[in-house]
Amino acid sequence: MILNMYDIFTEEKIPIKDLKLWDENARFPDKYFQKNEEDLINYFCSKKDFKIVDLAKSIVKDFDLPQIEKIVIHNFGGENRVLEGNRRSTVYKLLCNPKIAPNDTLKNEFENLQKSIKIDENFRLDCLVTKDIEQGYRFIERKHLTGNNEVQWGDNERAHHNSRRGRANQSEKLKVAVTSVIKELNIPEEMKDQVLGPGYVTNFWRILDNSMSPKILGFNIDDNGKILIGSIDFKEKLKVIIFNVLQKKDFSDNKIDSRSLNTNKEKEKYLKNIKPEHYEIVRSEIEKNTTQNIFGENKINMGMLRKTPVTKNSNILFGKTLSLRSGKVNDLYRAIVEIDEKSKNSESLLPILGMVFRLIIEVAARVHYEENGEGKKAKKDQVCEDFIKLAKKHISQADKNFVCLTSDWLTDKENFSILLDKYAHGIVTPTREDILKKSYIVADILDYYFRK
Repeated sequence: MILNMYDIFTEEKIPIKDLKLWDENARFPDKYFQKNEEDLINYFCSKKDFKIVDLAKSIVKDFDLPQIEKIVIHNFGGENRVLEGNRRSTVYKLLCNPKIAPNDTLKNEFENLQKSIKIDENFRLDCLVTKDIEQGYRFIERKHLTGNNEVQWGDNERAHHNSRRGRANQSEKLKVAVTSVIKELNIPEEMKDQVLGPGYVTNFWRILDNSMSPKILGFNIDDNGKILIGSIDFKEKLKVIIFNVLQKKDFSDNKIDSRSLNTNKEKEKYLKNIKPEHYEIVRSEIEKNTTQNIFGENKINMGMLRKTPVTKNSNILFGKTLSLRSGKVNDLYRAIVEIDEKSKNSESLLPILGMVFRLIIEVAARVHYEENGEGKKAKKDQVCEDFIKLAKKHISQADKNFVCLTSDWLTDKENFSILLDKYAHGIVTPTREDILKKSYIVADILDYYFRK
């Protein structure tokens, strides 16, 4: 039988003084089990992550509004134990009586906040009360394990909300205006949704929301938030930016991610490098990867779109010229390139290059761990193997070059670490093609961890 909510919980208004913090709450470490309420309050106040003062300011600011969430209570032996809402209950107790704060700084904070509202220990909070603790656990799990299946607002939603309330700043006005243009572009809806969604939207706005982009791209946002387009190429350039952001690289194989395009100079260079020939590349790639379903709707294969290869000179070691930070890794990399250029196509050099790949990865590993304060790892015998595993975990598939994307290394069909060991011990006699392919993987690892 499916129970009604009111068969499990009752709605009650309970005075703050009658609420008892629950020492078994998951926020408390085991050592706080059976501790008194003073200790529990002190623990909440000691943890910066719990943001007790920020929560108090929020409660005071909206004190005239109804509670968004009710406190969940387990009524046991006449006590009202707070199953859900211990942090909020702590704030209410401190607002009622700032003297229980564990230090003078917090005491002064809560005394000042208390002056703005009318509250004492008899102030009643909206609560859901149950005598069945298992039902209380169900409530806790729904909120904290599944997030009540809520979806938080992203940048665009917040910008639209503030715009509709008439309090958007210039950055939010830009986001609303440009988003309206994106929605009208003749590109697949999946591309629009992805570039404005998690994983891409931050990088997209990093490019658009800066002082030089309006001038370079040919648009402006007036005081009312209306977009004024002064360039016939604006929408085409916008498509190129969307395409590049989704691929996480531009047409010169330069990365577009959270670590790139951070300075105005880098953004300006990227925007000025968008050429008319790129418009056709984007159009062609979209067309090539778009199909029509049985309902006549156009659907694009986003996975294939993001894997579009950038042409490389097949005989260049590492696939491109790397720009690494100065130090041991860069010195070794430059020496390898110099040796290869002086001995181009020499079959006798190939085994040496294979051995050096193992060496440069090992040096890179030790430098990386030392720089990150992991001296013990840097001295391990298996440092090369561990570092390769770390790199595989850290470098997202979309960031790797085309050879890596199609490499068995990604699917674990080929153990790259073991292969490097075989090169180092002269067990494998490589071909030029083998060396080049493996150098691309090495390049991605070095580029990820040591790029300027």
